[in-house]
Amino acid sequence: MIVKIIDHKQKARYVNAAFIKSIQDKGASKCQVEVSGWATKITVNQPAEAVAEIVSAALPTNIDAILAAEEERQQQAQAATTVAVIG
Repeated sequence: MIVKIIDHKQKARYVNAAFIKSIQDKGASKCQVEVSGWATKITVNQPAEAVAEIVSAALPTNIDAILAAEEERQQQAQAATTVAVIG
């Protein structure tokens, strides 16, 4: 789920594909990638379609199953905390 994005300054950025909020076209060969929790957008010297394909390929095919598993993990952690407080 981690993708390598090379910004316009040739600096490698490693981003969790699940946290990419948007990819905005900025011309024929440039786009901006908005990442959740980051203050600034990443400017990339690639077309938006190419970046979108890379991001899509990195995402799991069944995100609903992953979200359900994460919710179950959080519920189990909360239940364990409750037991620890009571016990």
